[in-house]
Amino acid sequence: MNKTTIWILIFFIFLFFFIYGFSNSYISHNLSNLAYVFSLGIDKGENANFKITAQFTKNSAISKGNSSDDSSNFVLTSCEADSIFNGINLINSYIGREVNLAHCSVVVFSKEIAEQGISEEIYSLINNEEIRPDANLVVSNCSAYDYINNVKPNIETLTSHYYETFSITSKFTGYIADITIGNFFNDLSGRSGDSTAILGGLNLTARENDSSSGNSSQSSVEDEESSKSSSNSSESSSSESSENSSSESSSNTSKVQNSTSSDIITSSENLIAGNSSISGGRGTENLGLAVFKNDKYCGELTVSETISHLLINNKISTCVVSIDNPLKENSKIEIQISPKKKSKITTNIENNNLKINVKLNLVADIISLDRETDYENNFILEKVSEATSSYFKNELNKYFNKVSKEYSVDIDKFCLSTLKYFPTEKDFYNFNWDEKYKNAEFSADVDVNVVSSLLVTQT
Repeated sequence: MNKTTIWILIFFIFLFFFIYGFSNSYISHNLSNLAYVFSLGIDKGENANFKITAQFTKNSAISKGNSSDDSSNFVLTSCEADSIFNGINLINSYIGREVNLAHCSVVVFSKEIAEQGISEEIYSLINNEEIRPDANLVVSNCSAYDYINNVKPNIETLTSHYYETFSITSKFTGYIADITIGNFFNDLSGRSGDSTAILGGLNLTARENDSSSGNSSQSSVEDEESSKSSSNSSESSSSESSENSSSESSSNTSKVQNSTSSDIITSSENLIAGNSSISGGRGTENLGLAVFKNDKYCGELTVSETISHLLINNKISTCVVSIDNPLKENSKIEIQISPKKKSKITTNIENNNLKINVKLNLVADIISLDRETDYENNFILEKVSEATSSYFKNELNKYFNKVSKEYSVDIDKFCLSTLKYFPTEKDFYNFNWDEKYKNAEFSADVDVNVVSSLLVTQT
């Protein structure tokens, strides 16, 4: 056998193994054999540590480009297990396909789980090679199952497209921040400050539907109990029990309806997810931030406080605020603001006391107008600028008081600006940062330049 024949034989042998090896890989990882998880929910289980919920989109819905308004395109599967990945394995055995987390866009923890601490879960998720660090992290006021079950996009064609809007929305509204599990992991492992997550909840439509279903289920239970008692008691006592049950049911119904309407908040100073007036086909809303002390949920930031947080950290492009109108009593004026320069954080230590100053430089336009005002008049623009500056100073002071005095969390990483005063890590440790930060003296300098109105300059 000559040398040419040997080389040809070797070539075909390698070609055979190459085709065989990759064909098996293709068959096992074919799209039709995979189940892609778009969102993962983690609740506290009744019979195990966790209740794991996975949201899938049918492959046919993706390939055909069907609208996701059709709920049949979604598959929601949940189970209870003692760990996240045990739960995923159980779901994997149930659906008969290989569960793949490479397209998981959001991980949702219920507030109940977040209060217990989620460091182990975050570390485990980051350690998984399929989970992307840029998957958003949400803490829901409702259960994670209810949150995911109510994610039904209205104007997006796919659920994954809705999740991708989180990062965009934060930049032009300031109502939420783009928080990922990678951000959370870096805060936990770096020990340079405390963490936050997106605060999620159910909107008004979903809350009302939940209340209605709760009332009907409660009524059915009461009817069943009433029928059981009537079979074991006299006719007169049965009648009395039925009347009491009916009045109790009516009372509970009115309580739920009253609480649903009274829980609605329209002011940004108190607005968080789960109490807004938003209604629509999609049952979820994301408003405000969940605040963590180390890895445990300790409170939340309202929409107004979230704007302050984003301005300090230079993570906002523009937003609209409503302030008291300096030109007319008992009225409001809407201002669209944008950062002109990056915020400047200055820390000082005087007599072993910590002082922190934040300086913001903003540019603004007037949105709401009235016909009597000349919006090119410098005097008027100066008055609006002063009112806007005063508004943000007040909001920042309330924000500082909440995060430092009430929650004792450093979510703005002020400690990084203080490290320059300490030559060694031991010196910083002896400074007792947590106690000093809690009693720190904060100040805010806000320079606002209201340029004019947007389009209409004279009315």
